[in-house]
Amino acid sequence: MGRGEVLDAADMWQEFTEAIPNFDSTSKKSETLLEQMNTTKDSSDYLWYTSRFQLESSDTQAILEVSSLGHALHAFINGQAVGELYFTYAKETRSAQGSRKNPRFKFERSVSLSKGINNVSILSVMVGMPNSGAFLERRAAGLRTVMIRDKQENYDFTNYSWGYQIGLQGETLQIYTEQGSSQVQWKKFSNAANPLTWYKAQVDAPPGDAPVTLNLASMGKGEAWVNGQSIGRYWPSYRSPNGSAQTWYNVPRSFLKPTGNLLVLLEENGGNPLQISLDTVSISQVCGHVTASHLASVSSWIEHNHRAKNPAKVSGRRPKVLLACPSKSKISRISFASYGTPLGNCRSSLAVGACHSQNSTAVVKEACLGKMKCSIAVSDRRFGGDPCPTEPKSLMVVAECQ
Repeated sequence: MGRGEVLDAADMWQEFTEAIPNFDSTSKKSETLLEQMNTTKDSSDYLWYTSRFQLESSDTQAILEVSSLGHALHAFINGQAVGELYFTYAKETRSAQGSRKNPRFKFERSVSLSKGINNVSILSVMVGMPNSGAFLERRAAGLRTVMIRDKQENYDFTNYSWGYQIGLQGETLQIYTEQGSSQVQWKKFSNAANPLTWYKAQVDAPPGDAPVTLNLASMGKGEAWVNGQSIGRYWPSYRSPNGSAQTWYNVPRSFLKPTGNLLVLLEENGGNPLQISLDTVSISQVCGHVTASHLASVSSWIEHNHRAKNPAKVSGRRPKVLLACPSKSKISRISFASYGTPLGNCRSSLAVGACHSQNSTAVVKEACLGKMKCSIAVSDRRFGGDPCPTEPKSLMVVAECQ
């Protein structure tokens, strides 16, 4: 990965903080909590639940309890962010979230209320729609129960007057486009790291034709757009069980102009855009590892069906190692090749195993050197015989591109 321009100049960034709606500002009303997917109709990942209540007590400290079917939520009381719990991690943050396998979660946090009218605004967030599994029609998302407890009483707002806003203001105005961006008042970058903040900057495309990526390691969770085109949701703050997270996001060259590209990000959790960089991908090494039990490529089966008159001709349906260098480069060197029982994988160190064909390197060199792409069938015949008849075999190859 080639480190590119770091967008660390504060004066190149502008920000717009998403407005927090209240009950009076919403047009859709209900006397109960609505299910999210049926309400948004897949028009947005976001649904605002808003309500208000009168507090007569002089005790302004209470506990907000929210039960949700996921995937995440942001809670606000009287326009102020509350709750500092992140269910994926044992650390404090300003949001709560469930897991992919079990999106149900319970959000609970101490809040400060005002004597008189209090506005409750809860943003429920989905991370995509369910797309697999049985009984999809029974899947549900969004808030299930909302309660506020103080020292004197428990207030159940589940079956209560709620107002709804589908999507965010920035989504509705499409402020990630050139035209929509002019519909709101952008402010100078403040580095306040507030939740639900939009950031925009003008960036130039890296020179050359190498693939481009946006390094968003410094951001939390949200979505990014380049010249009005979404490059997808990002979530670097979410860590897999082994501690890793996706930080690079592909920006197709077709989205980019040589100069003056509009980059817009919706940041939910308060990341730092000053550490974002526009990088390029330089592929100098390619690796392939295929076992004899791998299925052959789909195209080979299609070709076989066309040969129905000669069903014995099935050699093209063998599994193959496929290597391909980037455009304008060719395979210049074979740094590792082993047909047999090679040790390791393409992400770790490699070594020849107890079973190894001595013809491995020569066969791969003949098939691949000087070519932009090549394929080598995994077969005993190709490598001059079976190096270990009782063992399941595989072919592993590492090649250099130049």
